[in-house]
Order: sequence, then C-alpha cells, then structure tokens
Amino acid sequence: MLVVLACLGVSGCATGASVAVPQTLGSSAESASETAGETDGEDTLCDVSAACSGLDRYLWDGTPIPEELTEAIVVLEDGCARGVGSGCSALASLRVLGRGVAHDLAVARGLYEQGCELEASASCLGAGWMQFHGQGGDEAPQQALRSWEQGCDLGDAPSCRQIGGLYHFGNAVDPSPELAVTYFTRACAGGDVQACGDLQEHYGLRLAASADEEDDSARVLAFLRAGCEADVALSCVLAGAFAEEGRGRGKDPQRAAALYRRGCEAGEYYGCTLLGMLYERGVGVSESSRRAGELYVEACEANNTVGCASLGVLQLQGRGIVGGPVQARETFERACAMGSARGCYNLGVALRDGRGGEVDEAEAVVRFWIGCERGSGQSCDALALMVEAGRGVEKDVELAEALHQRACDAGWAKGCYNVAVSFELAGEERAGSPEALAAYRKGCEGGFGRSCWHLGHRLFERAAGADEVIEALEAFERSCRLEPGRACSRAAAILMDDARVPRSPQRARRSMAAGCEADDGESCLRLGHLYEAGEVVREDRDRAMLLYAKACGLGQEHACSRRGAMLLNDPGRAEDGRRLLERGCEQGDDWACERLKR
Repeated sequence: MLVVLACLGVSGCATGASVAVPQTLGSSAESASETAGETDGEDTLCDVSAACSGLDRYLWDGTPIPEELTEAIVVLEDGCARGVGSGCSALASLRVLGRGVAHDLAVARGLYEQGCELEASASCLGAGWMQFHGQGGDEAPQQALRSWEQGCDLGDAPSCRQIGGLYHFGNAVDPSPELAVTYFTRACAGGDVQACGDLQEHYGLRLAASADEEDDSARVLAFLRAGCEADVALSCVLAGAFAEEGRGRGKDPQRAAALYRRGCEAGEYYGCTLLGMLYERGVGVSESSRRAGELYVEACEANNTVGCASLGVLQLQGRGIVGGPVQARETFERACAMGSARGCYNLGVALRDGRGGEVDEAEAVVRFWIGCERGSGQSCDALALMVEAGRGVEKDVELAEALHQRACDAGWAKGCYNVAVSFELAGEERAGSPEALAAYRKGCEGGFGRSCWHLGHRLFERAAGADEVIEALEAFERSCRLEPGRACSRAAAILMDDARVPRSPQRARRSMAAGCEADDGESCLRLGHLYEAGEVVREDRDRAMLLYAKACGLGQEHACSRRGAMLLNDPGRAEDGRRLLERGCEQGDDWACERLKR
C-alpha cells in the first residue's frame, strides 16, 4: 500500500465486514438485521463482529492457542485475567461462536470491551461493532465510535474504516465527506482493501499503491486539506504524508514536516511518529536523533504502536535517547502487545540474538509467529529460518518453505529469494523449475539484489537467443545497482563480449565502475582494459595501472600480469614487471606466458 502511510501498522485481524451503516437504510438495514441475528447467524456474526479474529492464529503473552479448545480456554482465561488484551479478544470470539463455551453475546461484548481497554486493537473493532448494532446489550453508537477511535489509534485499519462509514452516512456524528475520506484513506493505506473500495464506491476516488501510479490523489488531497483547515488533526497528518510522498502535487518534505507537527500538537500521535521519522533521516528538517527520540517517546506514551516500535530501535542503537538494549526489549514488547507487527519482529530478533537479555529462541519463534500473522513478511521469513534450522522449534523443512512463500506473498522480497533457494536445495531439477525462476524474479522485482543475481545466472545458463540473454543482462544490471559486486562484471562481460546482444562499451563502463567501487576484482580489471586502450574513455595509463593494482590485490591474476606488462616499459621497474608476468605464467595465465616470450 501507500509507502509512508503504511507506517500505520495493521494489527492481526481484519474482518470481512463493511462499514457500519444506519439501520434505516433500505437494503443496508436488511443486511444489518441479518448480521445482527441472535444465535442462528453465527457464521455471519463471525464476519461482522471480529469473532474469527483469534482462534486459529492469535497468540498472546508468548503462548500459542492450543488446538484443543478446553485447554485453549484455560490459557485464554488466564491471559485475560492477567491483563493480556488479545486473550480477552479471543475469549470473546469463542463466546460469539459458542465454541467450547456457551454462546453468550453479552459476555462476548464485555470481553471485547475489556480487551479494547487493554489496548488489543482487534478487540476495539469487535467491541465497536457489537455496541453499534446492539449485540449483547443496548445500541450505543457513541460508545462504538469511541471504541473504533481507540482501535484506529492503535493501528487497526478496519476500525478506521468503520469511523469513515459513520461520517459518510452521518450516523452518530454529523455527516462529513472530509472526515469520511480521511478515515477511509487511513484504513486503505493501512491495508484494508474494503476501505479502498469504499473510497471508490462512495466518492469515486482511487488510491494507487505508489505515488508513481496514476490515481485520484489530487482529489483526495483536497478533502484532506479541507479537514485540516477545519482543525481535524488526522487530516493534517495524512495531508503531510501526501506531501512527503509527492501525491497530488510534488514532493514537499518541509510542508510534510509542518503538517505532521500541526497534527502532533493537536493530539494525533501518528503525526508525532512520522515527524520523528523525518528528524531521524534529516528530511525536511535538521537531522536529530535526539528530537526523533523525544517525539517517539511522546507517541509511545500515547499508545501509538509505530512510535513505540521506532523508539525501541533508537534505544537498541543507543541513538539520541536515554536507554539501551534492555529498555529496547521492553519497548518492543509493549509495541507487540498493542498490535505492532514490526514491534513483534524486533522483539523476536532481540530474543533470538540475546540483545537486552538472555537468548530465548522458543520465545523468539512465538514473537516471529505473531508478527507473521499480523502481516509482516519479514517476521514470516525470520520464522521460516528458525523452523528450517530447528532453532526454538522442531525442524520442519516443508513448513519453512511454506513460511518463506508466505513472506514472499506479503511483499518481503528476501522471502521470495529464500523460496527459490529452498528449490535449489531440493535438487537441480527443482532448482531450474519455472517456479524457482518466478520466485527469483519476484524477489528481484521487490528490490533484493541477490535474487536478481541468481535470476540472471539461471537465465543466462539456459539462454538460447537474444531475448533470454537480454533478460539475464537486465537482471545482472539491476543486481549491480542494488548490491554492486560480481553482478556488475557479469553485466559488463555480456555487453562487451556476447555476440547475441549489441556491444555497448559505454553501458558496460558504468557497470564496471560500480563493481570496482564495491571491490569486485573483475570489474576493476575490465575497467583497467578500457583506460589502457582508451575505449569510450580517454586513454590514461596511470589510471589503468591503479585499477590493475586493485584488481590484482583482489585476486585477479590476469590483472597482475597486465600491470606487469605495463611496468616492463618503465626502466626503473622492469624487473618488478617481469616478476609479475612470471607469476602469472606460473598460475596458468597464457597471456603472461606469451608476453614473456617477446
């Protein structure tokens, strides 16, 4: 989704329910009455009240839900009693569904409300739905609004969507297109596909996944500006995100900072977090880790999950804020408990590597699992590597492969690369399969350089004609841009020597320069050839000598020979040159042997 806005963080559960609508609206009222049914509409209730949000995938307080329901209920009740909000949320789901416990909407509603008070964002979604529709008690639309506001503040995108629905239909609040678009936009950016649909259905507005794609950002921005001018803090923050990404008009980091500051000062702590990120990077403001840390503290204390996760990173790195690894682990734990997938991932890393406390691989596995369930491809991939190695959990190669695939599907490019690597390890037949190439290709497109390298290697291996060679070349060139190194010399070799594609020394030179800068010896050797011969660059024998010396030091024996041949022309160093050529000849460099015969 939207790059900057995706920093919202989305908690583990998103239901299939659409926005809350007034009970008096024709077909909508009919739908609402069906979904608010008593005991015979359990499947629909599951959809609309977040009852499916936990049973088969929720984890809390480091304890996975057991498959056996009676055991699960004991664990859930213990967790809820100890103040673990997600335990209360999962218990509420059981009560709604009547699985393992008596079907009781009143008890479920109370549990969702308790979980919401304990900062479990999915609980706020369920509590708000039951309050709005009078499930398990009286209709309480104002209370529902407060629950959804808390869920939205905690990063639950479906809760933000529900608020958008209230402002669109004018139910429990005065109708406001500006606020409806604001909340639908936040939910859409947070990964809620239905909110994106609501924007299009109700307002004819489409938001693309990146600022480079055509969409209706300019028109969305007009709504956000109107909301900001009406002193709606969230509208200001989202308008700031548009300015940072360049949506609706050109990028303007200074304006983004001003809008984030305005939202932060008005109590929208998501704005404090995004402003802190600008200070951390020095974009639109003077770089200051200290100021970033102050803003993250302010946001975290106000239960902004992304602020807590960002604060933990600064504490772990010892930058700009009092703290250290011990405090970082505590901060990550808080962020994870509130629903931050990033917080869960970082906590898992701290537990796995023993940062801020003892190593606990079993607990790291649990935290990675939670992060994975909340949509973090990075967590899925880290979990896959643990399962693959049997660290903290029983070794399971098939499960590891499935988790790598899940990471890839979630947009984590390294996960796609690891899917392909698992094919490689399964044997040559599977390594060269279309599925392996597809995984490498997806990882490359996602920006993981090693995936581009392996894609290029596999494509070049099987290349029969120009089209295949060109695709391999493009993969090597992209790998060279992303992770300069040996891919640069591979690209240069194709551009200079492969008869199946047009020769392009100038394009090859750019790859050679990038590779040599990254200490790829062959790139330095090839670049030395160009300077020695004066091809596409001005002849510069001194520069060629330096490049050959670097390549020689990086293990390129032919570069040593080339340097030696050039030294033969210097009376004061001719003997050094001969020694280099003799060494090259002994190492099997035929070119050096030929030079010695002259």
